[in-house]
Amino acid sequence: MAHSFPSGAPRPGHVVLDVVDGTGAAVGYLWIGPGTSDDAGAWWVWDIAIDADERGRGFGRMAMVLGEEYARAQGAHTLGLSVFGFNTGARGLYESLGYETASVKTLKRLG
Repeated sequence: MAHSFPSGAPRPGHVVLDVVDGTGAAVGYLWIGPGTSDDAGAWWVWDIAIDADERGRGFGRMAMVLGEEYARAQGAHTLGLSVFGFNTGARGLYESLGYETASVKTLKRLG
């Protein structure tokens, strides 16, 4: 995970939460922290990853709910994220948790 950070660690105010199964084995992580706006209460999911063989077992939902609770305890009033349009599984999860589409990017292949 350290390779994801230019300095080898998350930025100040950011946190990486491990997602573990019932035996304590790591099955993924959630990286959250303040966004890039001037609004300190606008937090962002910078990355979430669940091991491919563990997807569909509720770990993503658990990570997001715990991340929301953590962000709220830190004074966040919103939590945003980006998701690719083709990632229907993740989009379904986020929508079921109450996330709403706030922006859309479009792409046209030119070749």
